[in-house]
Amino acid sequence: MHHYIVIFIGIFFVNVTHSGHTTKHFSKLYHPGYSTVGNLNVPLEYDCALRAFIIEMARYIAPSSSQAYWIELSQSAFQMNQCNNTSIAKNAWKNRTKSFKIAPEIKQITCYHRIFVHGFEGNDMFDGTFERPKKTIQAALSFTRTLRATLDSDKILCITIRGGTYYLGTNATTTSSQIGAIALTVNDSNLVIENYQDERVILSGGTLLQLKWSIHAKTAAGGTIMKAHIPSFVNLNQFNELYIDDRRAIVAKYPNGDPSTQGLYAKDPGFSYGAKSWVSPSVNPSVNIHVDKPYRNGTVFTNYQLGIGGGASVFNPPRNFWSTASPTAGRNYVVPRGFTVKNGALPQISNWSKPTTGFVHAFHPGYWGSWVFEIASVNSTKNEIMFGRGGFQEARGSHSGGAFYVSNIFEELDAQNEWFLDKDTRTLYFMPNETMPQVFVASQIPCLISISGSDNKNSASNILIQGLIFSQTSNTYMKDYMVPSGGDWALHRGGTMYLTNTKNITITRNVFTQLGSNGIALIDYNDATSIVLNEFVWLADSAIILVGSTNGIDGFSVISQPANTLIQSNLIHETGIYIKQSSPVLISVSRSISVIGNLMFNMPRAAINVNDGFYGNHTLSWNVIFNTVRETSDHGPINSWDRQPFLTDAVQAGLPSLWQHKSYIHHNTIFNNYRCVWPIDHDDGSCFYEDSYNFLVYGGKKNYLGHSKTDHHEIYVFPDANQSGFINSTCLRDTAAQRGSSGWNEVWINNTCALFKSSVPYHIKGCDTSDLFVPLLMSNQIYVPSGTQVAFVCKVNGTTKRLTLKQWNSYGLDLGTTINTTSDVQDIIEWGREMLQQAE
Repeated sequence: MHHYIVIFIGIFFVNVTHSGHTTKHFSKLYHPGYSTVGNLNVPLEYDCALRAFIIEMARYIAPSSSQAYWIELSQSAFQMNQCNNTSIAKNAWKNRTKSFKIAPEIKQITCYHRIFVHGFEGNDMFDGTFERPKKTIQAALSFTRTLRATLDSDKILCITIRGGTYYLGTNATTTSSQIGAIALTVNDSNLVIENYQDERVILSGGTLLQLKWSIHAKTAAGGTIMKAHIPSFVNLNQFNELYIDDRRAIVAKYPNGDPSTQGLYAKDPGFSYGAKSWVSPSVNPSVNIHVDKPYRNGTVFTNYQLGIGGGASVFNPPRNFWSTASPTAGRNYVVPRGFTVKNGALPQISNWSKPTTGFVHAFHPGYWGSWVFEIASVNSTKNEIMFGRGGFQEARGSHSGGAFYVSNIFEELDAQNEWFLDKDTRTLYFMPNETMPQVFVASQIPCLISISGSDNKNSASNILIQGLIFSQTSNTYMKDYMVPSGGDWALHRGGTMYLTNTKNITITRNVFTQLGSNGIALIDYNDATSIVLNEFVWLADSAIILVGSTNGIDGFSVISQPANTLIQSNLIHETGIYIKQSSPVLISVSRSISVIGNLMFNMPRAAINVNDGFYGNHTLSWNVIFNTVRETSDHGPINSWDRQPFLTDAVQAGLPSLWQHKSYIHHNTIFNNYRCVWPIDHDDGSCFYEDSYNFLVYGGKKNYLGHSKTDHHEIYVFPDANQSGFINSTCLRDTAAQRGSSGWNEVWINNTCALFKSSVPYHIKGCDTSDLFVPLLMSNQIYVPSGTQVAFVCKVNGTTKRLTLKQWNSYGLDLGTTINTTSDVQDIIEWGREMLQQAE
């Protein structure tokens, strides 16, 4: 088991640069990083060498202004201090890389008219000049609309914000996660909103609290609980996050622990394994929608199907692929109604005076995600908690749950940095450490900026948001969630920035930090969005979600999807604080999404999720990914599904088809640690992928219930060293292939795989030489440990045999493949360096 180590690494600077100027964002970072070799069955020296190479690649793809910062964070997250006593030089990656060739370039914009905002010296009655700035961003926006009425529509207007914190949650008029405090519409096209030069601009979703504290009580452990009255202007219904000195405080919980830094597999995880039993769900069948024609012949997942109402009623809209009577690999959607804990698992339960203020955060029993439930009632005699609303934060459901914690119970306020809000008396309780903090901010809104056109033919367009810091928003884990398609995901269709019906929007050089929701939500039609050079850190949910809509199976005549999106050179880490079924990038019902050159680490689940096969034509390239799947199980850093067919014109423009365009995954560097199983997990039904030139550490290739995937020129490093607890990996694992439904048109050629301890390169379930149905295998380089003989396992005349390469070749398999002795780890790294850094 891995443990999280919380390391204070001081104050770093996030460079947010535009127009020749730089904003420095100060951020105290505590990294629960990779702490031991743990589940990896390799010597520390080998592991350290591979970690150092991952950092080298992070430097390679980093924007030049951020290289030192990216390296520093990667070192901390990888805990390279463990490697000081090995032969790996501490700075071995320095001066060994060339420049990354495809860094994004943002075109300089000339403002026809600029309106300045200054929160301290401005006045909304001023004219918006540098000498006489507006006080609020909203007033500046109103002024641009007035100017627009007298100008040509293509003139670019700029709102330039002077340094300071702008508390957009104060007296907010909307609390929607889809309507921002700054709500841009089609009338705001050709607009720039930016910071001024190197000044630090924070847009806060909270309101600053001026509090008078007094002592409430002393605790048995020697702590002091303070209390203060909350002013009447604060919206208590949206006050669900407290930010203290720019960091998220801990709502009173049991077991103790900071959800931001103490995850499920930490030494002190902040979760309990004390559930004794789960109260059976109430089964409420949904109405089954099953489209007979058109259908995809030759696949496992042939027909479009959907469950409406019934068990799916917890979602908005009330529908779910997993609520059909019998989806392949699924069941009717249910969640438990409550649970009973073991004696002593909740020692204060009999003292809870008002348990209905509380929430239960619980994992799905398969650890594919997590749920949050309101507490409806408690029977302390039976140690039983019954659930109210909740359980919709994950799509598949189950009859039972896993590890859990309880939050927002006053009697559990017993640790430093914990807080509780008594809404009835408007009293805030807080337990400080030795000194009382200075700045308290109450969350008030979840969405800071929204950009919304009226429809796809009347879109908000040509808008640039740059140089800002977004922070301190309300959490949304009890807001509406929906299930977009046949993947595993449920999600909240809202975020700190919300975009719908837009075109040519650029979001660059911003910092999204200490947020209660998704960072950026691209919902339905959004064409040509660029999200580049941003940092996302300390997020409750996902960083970037792209989610479209269809009319049932029809995605051909419905133009309501994100398309042609560029997500490049972003730094994304410390995500999924509350929602464990979350990721840096989620792609669902979307067209032609490019995720290029991003650094992603420290998250509970996968880094990139492609939730369905809708349209395709995605490119995932040059990303560096590690420290993923830290609190979940049974997947990998890149995860894909394709369980539900849609009509699109992906194959030929203007012609509807159930088949999608090929997607491309290439030149990524992936370190498969924590609970990762496969570096690229092409799960149920995934098809039409070309995976190439990736450097994949501690995991092999996966094919499961899909078809039409090509894997070439990959480097697999020690896939058999992964002891994830789920399954031992090989170079290639081909599972459940059946003629007529899956496993056809699978190709695995020109790959290099270095095994660490095993001499068996493939696991091909059902391999039988009398009836071969296996991927096309040829021209690979397989390395086995010294002193071992390669063995290809397959049935011959009904008996499982270990075949030599020559015997394997006799069946027409792996022609041109060579077998060698596994090289030194530094040789393997050099192969990766040549492949990744010498590419044209």
